[in-house]
Amino acid sequence: MARTGRGDAGALAVGLRHGVTLVGLRALAAKAVHVAAAAPERMVDIFDNAAAGWLGGAVFPPRARAPDPLPISEAFWRNLWNIATPAKGAGRQGYAQQMMEMAGELDPRINARMAAAALEMPGVAEAATGRIPGPWDVERLSQFPPASLGYALSQEILRPGSTAADAYWTSVIPYLRHMPAPLNHINVQAIQLMPLWGLIAGYTQRPLDRVAMGGFLMGQVAHHYSALASAVTLTAAAARRPDNIEVVLDCLFKGWAQGRETPLLLGVDWEPLLHLRVDQARAALKIVAFDSPYAQAQRAGLM
Repeated sequence: MARTGRGDAGALAVGLRHGVTLVGLRALAAKAVHVAAAAPERMVDIFDNAAAGWLGGAVFPPRARAPDPLPISEAFWRNLWNIATPAKGAGRQGYAQQMMEMAGELDPRINARMAAAALEMPGVAEAATGRIPGPWDVERLSQFPPASLGYALSQEILRPGSTAADAYWTSVIPYLRHMPAPLNHINVQAIQLMPLWGLIAGYTQRPLDRVAMGGFLMGQVAHHYSALASAVTLTAAAARRPDNIEVVLDCLFKGWAQGRETPLLLGVDWEPLLHLRVDQARAALKIVAFDSPYAQAQRAGLM
């Protein structure tokens, strides 16, 4: 299924909504791998339908499957399983580095097809025509008032785990700048603006919010790294069947739906918004924050 893409994502998600089964989880993981490794142009078709099925929307028959899917190498499969189901006592190589090594085992034609898929997302072609922004000046951001978006962004960038300050991610930015358009814009901005996008869209750096943020980035810009990460997440879920699997699926598909519904963040001029409070900046951009499971737990007094 991962190689050919066969199966109906909407019907599959409806079945999972009525009862999560091991077979259903494996099939869903296979569909995610198909998108990430073999047929990125099917991302919208498959995830729109799967999200509709899981969230109770109207599903539809799968659309045409063209062009032919790319082959998936054995090396890619080994990397996928090593990340999703690490052996006991495995080394502590960084997740991002492992993911990039796995991406390196994809068919070389994937970038051109991923670029074409991204250009089909609303507004991406126009947003990717300008200059790729440089990194944030954290010291300058820290001078904004404490209640402002600018100050909050400075704190998010300095928080452990932030992509904008991570040594590995900053080291690969020069390579990403030379990817075919619009992947150069998307990938560089996803690293440098992730803390800002998270603040504005309502995501934290906690695990379930990261799953949802991956769905959001796919729904916004067909972000390939997020497609690979979602495939890993679903493969791991199929292998382990975690107790919170329904919440994992809810986060992924609600994140995707929010990404599709939210005005495009790529290419936004952020400078006039930095002095505003986060809620004021959201209102200016017409964004409704993601209803994180952590926020839900806090409201219920469970955290």
